[in-house]
Amino acid sequence: NANGASERKEGGIIVSNGLGWSPDGRTFYFVDTVPGLIHAYDCDPATGALSQRREFARIPVADGRPDGLAVDAEGGVWCAIWDGWCVRRYLANGKLDQVIDMPVPRPSSIAFGGPDLSTLFITSARTRLPASTLADAPLSGGLFSCHPGIAGARISLFEG
Repeated sequence: NANGASERKEGGIIVSNGLGWSPDGRTFYFVDTVPGLIHAYDCDPATGALSQRREFARIPVADGRPDGLAVDAEGGVWCAIWDGWCVRRYLANGKLDQVIDMPVPRPSSIAFGGPDLSTLFITSARTRLPASTLADAPLSGGLFSCHPGIAGARISLFEG
């Protein structure tokens, strides 16, 4: 909070990962990587209170694991799919809307940047990839960027 104190909001998470808020601050998105889930919560922007946890999106194991997350100005939720060779965009209702294929198996995180937040930056990992995979994906571990045609949501600064 603004005084620098922290408060536990949730438990039972296996691998805590990407997080983000809808443009109006009223929906909080959170990735639990191992079960392949992106959760959505109702959020009170004034107090930070969370309620009504629900499954926003489930990524099947065969498709990879959800990792880093970012939200765009239209309320779309972007997620890097570790071992999935892609980044996905979901509409605010949880429906898969867009897939950006990547030349690497492990996109790891994403963020919007640039003067108008129109550039999507995508990090990737090469950790524990076998030599045969690295031969097929030599750009693993690289940083990528693209212009998806949608700007990122403005992020409020922490006031603590």
